[in-house]
Amino acid sequence: MSVDEEEDAKRKCTHEVKALFHRWEEESDLDSNEILECVSEAIDEYYEEEEVEFESEIDLGDEE
Repeated sequence: MSVDEEEDAKRKCTHEVKALFHRWEEESDLDSNEILECVSEAIDEYYEEEEVEFESEIDLGDEE
């Protein structure tokens, strides 16, 4: 991806997020602080990673 394409993708993402905020401010009973709290919670939930323990059944031995 070129620098211009990456910047365009970032701009589109920013535009979509702003449109979502605008809609929620216009159509809901939540104030801006409540919306930001919801956004923070959503981001935490979305990007939360579960730790997965993995034990390989393949013996790789000592690779020296």
